[in-house]
Amino acid sequence: MIKTLRDELDALGSIVRMVALAAVGGAIYQEMRKPPEQRTWHGTLLGVVPYDFRMPTPAKLINAWWNPDSKRIVGDPAFGVGWSLNVAALVGRFQAARPARTRKATAARKSTRKAAA
Repeated sequence: MIKTLRDELDALGSIVRMVALAAVGGAIYQEMRKPPEQRTWHGTLLGVVPYDFRMPTPAKLINAWWNPDSKRIVGDPAFGVGWSLNVAALVGRFQAARPARTRKATAARKSTRKAAA
């Protein structure tokens, strides 16, 4: 039987959902095994995958997704299991990878637009 690309992607999506659900369940199980006074609701699962089930603050959300002071592209999650993407570090890497002449041309276009406005 020939499987289509859509069938393959559906199967992959099912596997990803099962792994994510297992990670959430594993993190909760890890916390529930601790005595109530030792439960922190944040840590790492199997020493690798970070988790944090504490209520996120706006500052924590912003710091997880936009932290120009950090060079790390992925960091601990603001909430949940896994990693968060630091968009500021990613943008910085793309800008550093662009050739200098491209950056100068972009800066010149921006200054021309400001002068025209």
